[in-house]
Amino acid sequence: MLVSLTRPLHPPGASSTCPVDAHPKRTTVKKSTLILAVASVLSLGLVTAGCSSTSEAAPASSGPASETEKPFIIGTSGTYNPITFTDGGTLTGFDIDMGTAIAEKLGRPVKFVEGQLAGLLTGLQGGQYDAVMSSLTITPEREEAIAFSDPYLADGVVAVADTENSKVSDISHLDGLRVGVIGGSGYQKTIEKIGGYADLVEYPDAPSGFQDVKNGRIDIFASGKIPATTFVKADTTGGVPLDIAGEPYALLPAAVGIAKGNTELISQVNEAIAALRADGTAGKLADKWFGFGIPGFTD
Repeated sequence: MLVSLTRPLHPPGASSTCPVDAHPKRTTVKKSTLILAVASVLSLGLVTAGCSSTSEAAPASSGPASETEKPFIIGTSGTYNPITFTDGGTLTGFDIDMGTAIAEKLGRPVKFVEGQLAGLLTGLQGGQYDAVMSSLTITPEREEAIAFSDPYLADGVVAVADTENSKVSDISHLDGLRVGVIGGSGYQKTIEKIGGYADLVEYPDAPSGFQDVKNGRIDIFASGKIPATTFVKADTTGGVPLDIAGEPYALLPAAVGIAKGNTELISQVNEAIAALRADGTAGKLADKWFGFGIPGFTD
């Protein structure tokens, strides 16, 4: 059974342009049923037209804006600590720093807009954003809808579970388990490939999934190892303790999402990523946010 937990997007009626392969059984549960007690740790899911922040990198001009004066607008979820999240109302994280550094290489000020991932991808196709950076894993379905830069990050898929749940051993053994994933993500594709689970529940964000593990609604939540480790260490929401069960199953690359056909921007972003790797910036940011480098990407 595949259960989808969704929140309304803005504008009403907006839907993901990155469909997920149909599962034999599907049930829909509204987002309003979730208890988001972990919002203090990982806050995600502002609507697509939500909060934004702009750097002051470019001077103001009284005349028409040149290409370099136009903000480089990046959509992000603001939910995936330590990759993209809010701290004291300020958007921060690895993707935020990388996005800012990419914009600097392009010679443009940067503006971040927070929103639910499905709405961000729709907005990217509609020209609302220049790019989407939100630990955006590359999947065949997404590649049908948008283009990707060269990867700049990779993370392993792990199972986050109640430490007292004896049914869970690791992410590769899912027989009979109720598994949560972020809908449409590379993590969902990995879980579907492993198979054997009893139910697959889609969430719009990681905090909702982590909370449902605590509440016993699902046995595990499939996540990247980086945000899972951060959540487990920083969780102060009480209730049953969570931990990572076993070892990562696979390493999934993440890249900058860009509208299809914008070949010039794709080339510019790829050059910026290569430069940030070469000059050591990417590695320093990985050390800052993760405490380690990403083999093949930041070393």
